[in-house]
Amino acid sequence: GATLALAQKDLKKGLAYSTMSQLGYMVLASGIGASQSALFHLITHAYSKALSFLGSGSVIHSMEKVVGYSPAKSQNMFLMGGLRKRMPITGITFLLGTLSLCGIPPLSCFWSKDQIIIESWLRSPYLGLIASTTAGLTAFYTFRIYLLTFEGNFRANQINYIDFDTFFPSELIISSWGGAQPDSLTRQTNSNFISTIGMEQKKFTGVTNFVTRPIFEKDQFHEKTIQVYSEQNLIHPQESNFCMVFPLIILAVPTIFGGLIGIDSTQKGADLNLLFDWLISILSFPEPNKHFEKLTETLMNSISSLSLSLIGLSISFNVYGKIYKLGDTKISEKLKNKKVFNNFLLFVRDWSISRGYIDYFYNIYFVRGLIFMGKLILHLDQWIIDGFINGAGTSNLFGGESIRYLKNGRIPQYLFGLIIGTILSISSVVDFPIPPLP
Repeated sequence: GATLALAQKDLKKGLAYSTMSQLGYMVLASGIGASQSALFHLITHAYSKALSFLGSGSVIHSMEKVVGYSPAKSQNMFLMGGLRKRMPITGITFLLGTLSLCGIPPLSCFWSKDQIIIESWLRSPYLGLIASTTAGLTAFYTFRIYLLTFEGNFRANQINYIDFDTFFPSELIISSWGGAQPDSLTRQTNSNFISTIGMEQKKFTGVTNFVTRPIFEKDQFHEKTIQVYSEQNLIHPQESNFCMVFPLIILAVPTIFGGLIGIDSTQKGADLNLLFDWLISILSFPEPNKHFEKLTETLMNSISSLSLSLIGLSISFNVYGKIYKLGDTKISEKLKNKKVFNNFLLFVRDWSISRGYIDYFYNIYFVRGLIFMGKLILHLDQWIIDGFINGAGTSNLFGGESIRYLKNGRIPQYLFGLIIGTILSISSVVDFPIPPLP
């Protein structure tokens, strides 16, 4: 899941593959016997990911008022940017969820993820390496989602008008690794004319706004619904209403303080934590001085995993943190100055967009294999099984016809057949001497 989210363009897909990665942490913890850590991460991740998904819903809801009801446009992160200024509550709460998923203390996912990483290293160095590497990748792609969505400048009004229902522009206009492609790909010939139903015919020169300000736009999901947009909402997305931002504020609280339920403490001579106490019985909240040493030890043990998360954050910021407009190609050129590294980036991008080629190999080895086996069984049934049954019926038909011609009621033919049969029977039983040749 972590590798599949590295170069996604769709906001919801990036978060969905992130969920797959975090579920992998939980399965890993359960597999090595750390079921308590798995449950702890399930709880902390639930709050952080719910905050991120609801934040993405707020963003998509606002983007639809600008670019229309099309997932190719309203969920494309490369068409967003700068939304933190326009949507401050959504931006701040989404940042909290992002940093929590990255494993930054003192947010909730830091404590649960660190426990799983420590348990993995204690069980096997290979599992620990996988868990630690995944932590760095998680920090990279989650912060990438935040930067492309909320930082920089709004990019949707910097792209030429393109029919997104049949064409996806971000692969050509904006690189998956930051910056933009050559300017020739982003500019159309001067004096382009755009004419659509219900839209004012307008002359575009150079790089123009692809948002064409429709007065009426038909909802693609509800054919009889007509959406009316004002010109003000067509320029930039606006903050969602109170009903959408209030759950974000509520979820931000456990995202910040949810990790406290799993911090180790020392009570009655045994190592316990608040999550364990909550699952077993209701105990008094431990005093800070009783678990301060354990907390310090936990923070010291988490330096390595925290360092990987910070490295992932730094790389993500260097690649995507300075994308303000389509002409920002410096970062992209710095990354692609070597052919080998460029090929590696292209491979990672194709791997992510193709979802790890799982569908490709599944189609080859399972779908096509089943189709081949079905055709083979079909021919076996038609030519062998049905052929044997139909052949038996046909042979009976022709056999009956042959016997009918033999028994025609003529006595001389019967006598001739009887004589021939008698001679053959006697010759097969009696050994007649063969006279020698002269």
